[in-house]
Amino acid sequence: MSNKFATASIAALLIGGSLQAQVGHPPDRSPYRDIRVSHSLILGGGYLRGSGGKIGAGPSEGPIAGLRYSIHLGGPFEAVIGAAGASLLRPIYSNGIPSDTVRQEVLVADAGLGFLLTGRKTWRGLAPYFGATLGAAFGESVPEDTTGFAFRRRFQFGPHVGVRWYPSQALSVRLELRDILWRLVYPRSFFVNPPNDPLLDASIDSQREWTHNPALTLSIGLRIRS
Repeated sequence: MSNKFATASIAALLIGGSLQAQVGHPPDRSPYRDIRVSHSLILGGGYLRGSGGKIGAGPSEGPIAGLRYSIHLGGPFEAVIGAAGASLLRPIYSNGIPSDTVRQEVLVADAGLGFLLTGRKTWRGLAPYFGATLGAAFGESVPEDTTGFAFRRRFQFGPHVGVRWYPSQALSVRLELRDILWRLVYPRSFFVNPPNDPLLDASIDSQREWTHNPALTLSIGLRIRS
């Protein structure tokens, strides 16, 4: 009899605790909400601030704006594809001396993967994420530059990290920091001019300078498909 009473008491406690837990965390008060978005169109802009390389010869800083499309792949993963245009400052050299500054238009096209840290849910409307992309950067010609230095077509890649705020399922606001890495290739003139103090030392590999170009952007995401 005592064993039956003990078993019944334990069962009652377990059931009561389970019911209490459910009452204590009702779904409508949970800080987590499902993200019911499978396809999104993202429009945004911001500012890119790169280094321009060892001597600042490459395109360095300016506004950037673009368009992206994201597709939910399952779980916390998504695929992204996009393109952005940037108007970047770049110096013009004459006889090894910077004589002027122009703006070079650069198109950045990429594709990659993203990972939502909270899975397919938001926490109090927020969804932090990170990812990486790769693609190409295309720079317009700069006829003012007669040194032989050119930034025309470059492979580029880099990581990104950000946070999304979902005021509703159909709309998100995104703050993102990304780093775009591309390579600069220097002409021979940079190693011989000025004659007494060349821009670049002969020990530097003219083919292998990778530069970091961080960009901070603010975007709006629109749900295309649930």
